[in-house]
Amino acid sequence: MKEYKKEIILILIPFIYGFIANTFMIILPPMLIQIVFGVFWFWVGMRFAKVKANHLKNILVGNSLWLISFLIYLWQFVLVNDEGRNTVLAMFSQHYPFTFISSGTQLSLMFSDMIHGTVLTIFSYLMMFIVFMGGYITSWIISKKMFNHNK
Repeated sequence: MKEYKKEIILILIPFIYGFIANTFMIILPPMLIQIVFGVFWFWVGMRFAKVKANHLKNILVGNSLWLISFLIYLWQFVLVNDEGRNTVLAMFSQHYPFTFISSGTQLSLMFSDMIHGTVLTIFSYLMMFIVFMGGYITSWIISKKMFNHNK
């Protein structure tokens, strides 16, 4: 895991921003945050593609906090009713995809005129994963082309 030392810190940044924004109500324009964190998350995906380990491990480590948070979200908002919901876990799971709420909202509106918070958040998680994988695949393709070009 020491090969991921710098990258682990990077996957914490969306959670930290979501926590700060939700806790202290420091809300910046959603489209601005989406652009900044979209570019950042794409770059993080590219960074994980460059780690000298197998691709599956890179993808799993790069999305580990995403997956844990997403599973907690599904558990707390899809499988458990309001009375059984753990407030701390529910709040934790909403911090991580907060930076992708804007694109999650746009995606949600493509399928319905009404905005459902649970669907919006699931789409935000989905967009976050797609952007990470876009960066990962882009970096992998570039490195393959550079490698093949040198032959």
